[in-house]
Amino acid sequence: MKTSGRGHLERLEERLLESGAARSNDEKLTVREHSEARGSCPYRLAYHRDYTRVLHSRAFRRLHHKTQVFISPENDHLCTRLEHSLYVASIAKTIARTLRLNEDLVQAIAIGHDLGHAPFGHEGEKVLDKLARKHGLEGFEHELHGLRVVDKLDSPYLAKAGFPGLNLTFAVRDGIACHCGENFEATLRPEFCKRPEDLRRMERGAVAPCSLEGCVVRYADKISYLGRDLEDAYTLRLTAADQVPRYVREHLGASNSEMVNRLVGDLVANSVCTGENAHLAIGAEMTKAVNELYAWSKETIYQSAPATASFRPIERIMEPLFSFLLEEIEGCQKRGDVSGLRKPKGQEVWALRVLADFLKQDVANWHTEPPAQLTVDFIAGMTDAFFKQAVTDIFFPRGVR
Repeated sequence: MKTSGRGHLERLEERLLESGAARSNDEKLTVREHSEARGSCPYRLAYHRDYTRVLHSRAFRRLHHKTQVFISPENDHLCTRLEHSLYVASIAKTIARTLRLNEDLVQAIAIGHDLGHAPFGHEGEKVLDKLARKHGLEGFEHELHGLRVVDKLDSPYLAKAGFPGLNLTFAVRDGIACHCGENFEATLRPEFCKRPEDLRRMERGAVAPCSLEGCVVRYADKISYLGRDLEDAYTLRLTAADQVPRYVREHLGASNSEMVNRLVGDLVANSVCTGENAHLAIGAEMTKAVNELYAWSKETIYQSAPATASFRPIERIMEPLFSFLLEEIEGCQKRGDVSGLRKPKGQEVWALRVLADFLKQDVANWHTEPPAQLTVDFIAGMTDAFFKQAVTDIFFPRGVR
């Protein structure tokens, strides 16, 4: 009997997965915006292909230099956005394996869930949202922008296959758009009836994923950052284990490993993955502990001086950079090409060369996209380091070389 190839992998799914799990041959969940031959890869099923597409994307690579909590940390032991994404994938895979859900799907969603994050973490997101609204757009939310990244902006297949984006399956795109890590639901039920066209009409945090696997990642995101952010706070001596609220210590613990272990165990014990009542859940005591920890962390960690010291400079600097880049993009659209970008100091500016490449190589319809949207896209894709270098190259005096 042949034990390799797609057929074998699909039979394994049927044998090993719970009835509520997503299958790789589910036509609704695996539909792609641009048609590709089904089964074109003989040894990877649909969600595994999506995982490798995200893994090799430039947007994923840039997460290594994007803020998680503490802006542009010089301490190498503080968590970055890339590391957070890998932690989410690890936790989600553990949950999926235990509940007999689709591990390929949770990993693909997990490593892609934060691709839409702006530089400088949630503060960068807030400032970019304000600027987007000021220029007539609906705003900026990293979850929905992540959908734009994988659908339109990270386009390795544009020249060869003729379509923009990574062309991911509906289930993965949905999980990215619906991961919302700020709400702490006691119970999360998938919206199995959701359709691909519904993704563009979502309200942030108000819609559940279309699969149990998407729900797993939504929980794993919270499980990943609660304890890890606490460990970073210990590293910076912002707090100590004995200062964590007593109820939290008793039910969750005071270390990342304890919190991950207890939350994963509680989630597995309270979840149902079969039948019409399929859902994920955590118990009442754990729900109370998680919410108490988040409220305490907000004051102790997220609003601390080390976490917020750069908030005002980010807002002051991002607005003039946005205005400058907006003018450049408007000029490119009027000329119909990306040549002729200004040289603010009479010399080529690296950031503008990157902008030209972005428009020419990554955005299929850059001529007709609203220039404010393209400006948002470009800034959102920046790493912390590239943002600071762009500001320096464009606005600061340069000595003679």
